[in-house]
Amino acid sequence: MNKVKYALDKALIAISSFLLIAMVVLSTWQVLARYVFNISSPGTEEITRFMLIWFGLMAAAYVFGAKKHIGILFFREKFEIKTQLLLERITDIIILVTVAALMVFGGINIVMLTSAQTAAATGISMGLVYAALPVSGVCIILYTIHSMVSHKSREKEEVIL
Repeated sequence: MNKVKYALDKALIAISSFLLIAMVVLSTWQVLARYVFNISSPGTEEITRFMLIWFGLMAAAYVFGAKKHIGILFFREKFEIKTQLLLERITDIIILVTVAALMVFGGINIVMLTSAQTAAATGISMGLVYAALPVSGVCIILYTIHSMVSHKSREKEEVIL
């Protein structure tokens, strides 16, 4: 399971890095085209906006997997270790259900509803843009399953101690 997490980490970092670099290049080109060359570049703004959607969701999935997201540990740390592990397990189950329902199921529905729509300036299918939602949802589910497996091994260690 650690190999899957490692591969997913690398893929999300690569995708996010590529998107960030491409957004900087496109934004720079748009400014140069408009103010230096006096030409219009209508598609670059739209593409950059779509890349920002993908970047935000892919980076959020990576941050979730790296456990670097905002967490309020003050309340949980007031309990003993066994209760903390139980709270983590309950949290993981809530995350799985919520992400599966909203991001994956809802995301797939929105992709299906918008796949026939196209963006005005570029003609890109809006379904492709909204596909970032279920893709990031699947990544978060994989990270949560990895977290649950890791918790099991930590629970065994706590029982031994």
